[in-house]
Formats: sequence, structure tokens, C-alpha cells
Amino acid sequence: MIKKSEVKNILITRTDRLGDVVLTLPLVTETKKVFKDAKIFFLLKKNLRELLYDYEGIDELIFEEDINTFSGKYKFFKKKKPDLVINVKPKFDIALIFFLLGIKYRIGTGYRWYSFLYNYKVYEHRKTSVKHESEYNLNLLRSFFSEVRQVKEFHFRYPADERNNLENKLKEFKFSLKDNFIIIHPGSGGSAKDLPAGKLTGFINVFLKDYPGFKIIMTGLDNEKILADNILESAADISRNSVINTAGKLNLRELMILIDNSKLFISNSTGPMHIAGALNKNIICFFPNEAPMSDIRWKPPGDHVTVIKPDLETGDMNSINVEEINKAAKNILK
Repeated sequence: MIKKSEVKNILITRTDRLGDVVLTLPLVTETKKVFKDAKIFFLLKKNLRELLYDYEGIDELIFEEDINTFSGKYKFFKKKKPDLVINVKPKFDIALIFFLLGIKYRIGTGYRWYSFLYNYKVYEHRKTSVKHESEYNLNLLRSFFSEVRQVKEFHFRYPADERNNLENKLKEFKFSLKDNFIIIHPGSGGSAKDLPAGKLTGFINVFLKDYPGFKIIMTGLDNEKILADNILESAADISRNSVINTAGKLNLRELMILIDNSKLFISNSTGPMHIAGALNKNIICFFPNEAPMSDIRWKPPGDHVTVIKPDLETGDMNSINVEEINKAAKNILK
């Protein structure tokens, strides 16, 4: 039994990709509700600092790159003295460190060969993908505290001056956050099967005929700029004037603010899609039918999500047609 009175410092670990981390944030919220007076440390990759540096419920961010050796991690966590660790992203080295340090409460999966290093185990196979990722994450705590809610609650925030700074930056594109705009995020970083780029080009042409007063903002990492450029170059001449390619131009914080001010976010299954879901934005997203990548596990959170999947018989993403996407956009924007 985990005694709440003995827990003063809590460490939650999630050292993988953007979407995985976003879907771990409801666990942060629920952990704070269970342990109201405890400090929460969050171990993650440094590239996500911009998004989470002032996230409600997290008292301190710890970056894996800053303590990237076994001895570095051991010494660091010996000083931090966490009383409870929730190892959301299971890793042998860190599970061993927590065991060697004698941390009193160590929560982790019961299905790894090194699971004996955890003294509070949760027996769920994520690879079967029968639940949402956020539910798997919450169950790491809910297995021991029945009051933990299965609620996807998020607390992203940003001050007015950050919005104003982005407004000034967007002047380069002759664009304002006050404009009517939708976002297309064409890449996925290889985390899922993508909708063919030509389908997005077709959608842009059709959409802008129906909504000439709108602008389309293309987003992505620097290495996705070519993909966005190719989509834009293939669009009709009349469409190009209403499409802005910001791939590689915005940091993660700026992307979050841009998403928050959009009318609609369209993408493959990818990290920024989960930011849009956490902000409860209108979303159209494309998912394959295969279980490890399916919407059952990876659908974005939020109340305004339209999932479009390929033909069941072929599973070919190319079977998704432009009119289906445009119809979904019209239903959302009407």
C-alpha cells in the first residue's frame, strides 16, 4: 500500500516523443490531485522544454540529455530523493537506478524482464492497443488509487506577450492570428502511415474555392519544409496566394499558440495533433487501420475530432478521397 503521507517528491518519466508526452499530462494532473502537497518532477527530452516549462502541476522539468550517463542519473536522483516514481516510459537503466537507490514506491509495467525492479506493478500490454494511450498512462496510478479519474485534462497556457511576439513574427508572412485560418501539418515523423501529399494538394484547391476568405498555414519541422513546399507547388496558382508555409520557422511554443488560434487543424497522426487535441481544437486527422497505430490508442484528445481512415479491405491511405476531407471541413466550419 502506498501511504500518501510518506510521499513528498514524485518523479514521472516519459522520455520519448511529443505526442507520448502530451498524452502523459493527464497523469500529471491526477497525480497532483492525489498528492496535493507533493512536488512533481518530470523527466523528458530537452526539445520539449519550450512547450512545458510553465505547465501547471509540474514543479520541475528534468532533461534526460543533462544526465545522460548511468552515474549521472544515479547521482542526480540520489540528491533529488524522490519518494515515488512512475516509470511511464519503461527503461532498464532508470528502473535499476531507482531500485539501487531504494526509492520506496516504484511504479512500472509488470511485463518487462526487469519488472522485478518495480515494487508496484501494472499488468497491461500496450501493444494490443485496446485502450487509449492516456488511459494506459492514468492506469499506472489508478491501479493503486481508485479516486484517479479517467479524464483527459490539460493545462496549457501562455501569457499575452508571447501571443504578441508571435503576431510580430507572423508579419513576415503578411498574416495575423486574427485572420480566419486553418492549419495543415503534412508530416508525421514516421510515427504512422501518412496520407499521400497529393491528397492534401487536392484538398487545398477544393477548400479555397469554397472558403476564399480563409488562409491555410502549413506547419512542420525544418526537415518537413520540402514536403510542404512540394504540396504548395502542386497547388493551383489561385490557391498559392492563400497558403503560407511556416515549416521550420516556428518553435514548439509558437506552434502551440498558432494552433490555439486556428479554426481547424488537419494532420496525420503526429505530436502537434495531440497539442491541438489538448487545446480542444477542431481536428481532422488521418489514421491507418493497424492496431499499433490506430485511432483506438492514438486518437487526439478533445471533443471536436473527426477521424478519417482508409478503406477497410485494402488499408491503403490513398483510398481516402479529397471530397471526404472537404466534407468534414465544411461540417466543422459551417
